[in-house]
Amino acid sequence: MKLFKDRINSFEKVTLHESWMRGIADFEIVCEGEQSTVTMYWLRYENGKDVRVPDTAVTCSTGAVLDVLNACDLILWDGFHGKHPKGVKDGTMFRLEATVNDGETIRADGSENFPKNYRVLKDWINERLREAK
Repeated sequence: MKLFKDRINSFEKVTLHESWMRGIADFEIVCEGEQSTVTMYWLRYENGKDVRVPDTAVTCSTGAVLDVLNACDLILWDGFHGKHPKGVKDGTMFRLEATVNDGETIRADGSENFPKNYRVLKDWINERLREAK
């Protein structure tokens, strides 16, 4: 079992990969000092390989990112594996990988089964990206 600090004090990168019936996207937050960049990529299959195509990007304060990562208790997501609910025919699959607190890695995944406060993080990302359009 990994021993994390009580909260996230720093991060390098957070990548949230989502796939559903009609698309695949990566939402990536990269720390660049006091500012961070939130980027949404579409994943497309071109010339025999997967290609990440940037769609929207926005810069925000790293402090705001840390606030949301702690508000959604991202540190507690490590090891989450949400099995697809029985009887559910469709849905969203996700995979998250985050490098935080000087090299610790948080990994989580699920299929139409999400960690507590997943929507807090996803809504925050979507709001930032809407601001960029």
